[in-house]
Amino acid sequence: MNPVLELGTVALGLYLAGWLAQRWGLASIVGYIALGLAFGPGGPLPVYAPSATIGLFGDLGLLMLLFFMGLEFSPARFAEGGRAIVVAGTIDLANFAVGFAAGLLLGFGWLAGLFLGGITYISSSGVIAKLLTERRLLAYPEAERTLGVLVYEDLAMIAILGGLGLLTAGGGWQDFLGVALVLLAFGALLRWGRRALERLLSREGEAFVLLAIALIALGAMGAHRLGFPEAVAAFLLGMMLAESRHKERLEATLVPWRDVAAAVFFLDFALSVDLAAAFAVAPVALALASATALVNLGSGYLAGRVTGLSHRAAVGHGLMLVPRGEFSLVIVGLAAGVTLLPAEVRTALTGITSVYVLTLVVAGSFVFVAYDRVNERLARWLLSPAARRRLRERERQLAATRLDA
Repeated sequence: MNPVLELGTVALGLYLAGWLAQRWGLASIVGYIALGLAFGPGGPLPVYAPSATIGLFGDLGLLMLLFFMGLEFSPARFAEGGRAIVVAGTIDLANFAVGFAAGLLLGFGWLAGLFLGGITYISSSGVIAKLLTERRLLAYPEAERTLGVLVYEDLAMIAILGGLGLLTAGGGWQDFLGVALVLLAFGALLRWGRRALERLLSREGEAFVLLAIALIALGAMGAHRLGFPEAVAAFLLGMMLAESRHKERLEATLVPWRDVAAAVFFLDFALSVDLAAAFAVAPVALALASATALVNLGSGYLAGRVTGLSHRAAVGHGLMLVPRGEFSLVIVGLAAGVTLLPAEVRTALTGITSVYVLTLVVAGSFVFVAYDRVNERLARWLLSPAARRRLRERERQLAATRLDA
């Protein structure tokens, strides 16, 4: 297909898929993945196929997503939550055990279990942040705790993606040397290079956009050549600029690029899914999604209560962390390149992850749409019988007071 014609059909398809998803109260990512599954090579109407054009925009979308996640993080913001974020984030690590155990139970082996653990551990910062904003929930006390845990997860993913990336590359000593060089370069830039970056980005118009994209792409691919995961390199670059005076300009200018390229990234992932294989592992993926959601609710509630949230807010914290998304797709993409894993295991991981992510994004979207109602009912259901009686008595007293007034 002519590249320009292909770009037009992809843009139209993504627009319609995102529009329909939003009309149904779902996150746009659901529409993008569904588009690839339905109209990809294994779908009922094979309109789209993997190509150089889609792959290019998909790679850029991944780097943009991770860059913007880093851009939202700063050491000062993380320090504000202090001990509460560290405690809540550490308890949240229970979700890693879910995937690792599932990998062993399914007979995939410990290596695939590590990948599956990463897939089940990380919540979707992009989906959750978007839903919190769309549903106007940012003022809720549990939202602050949730955002803090997302930052913790993003930091944990530097180590997880770095380690899994080394496994992808074979794990030789040269790779460890390359990782060390990238981390040293990042530390040096963080300590002495900020002023140079500030001056470099003091451009206007298209010069600013071109320079920003060049920094993201070249920095990520330079790190990749040294054996360091390019996604993490983009995250670190964003984190380096999080307290820059150009942060707002970067967000305002690059958000459209990020959203468009990220949409193609999700489509590109869906096009690589073997739909027959996905259907074959759908029961496993649904069981894994259910287990993750339950453990997430439990660990989120425990983390909320331990760090001072009310009963209702702690339940809400667990609910807010349910959606999985971009990082899970990144991890399964790494798994696809690990030759130590049998081909059938890699295929199964891709199918499981596609159904798993789609299930939890859809479920999370519905939860956010009716958040107050779901949170209230679940919080009431989780109360002890004595606490329920006390709550009903308070409600009756409040109703009687209102009638007297």
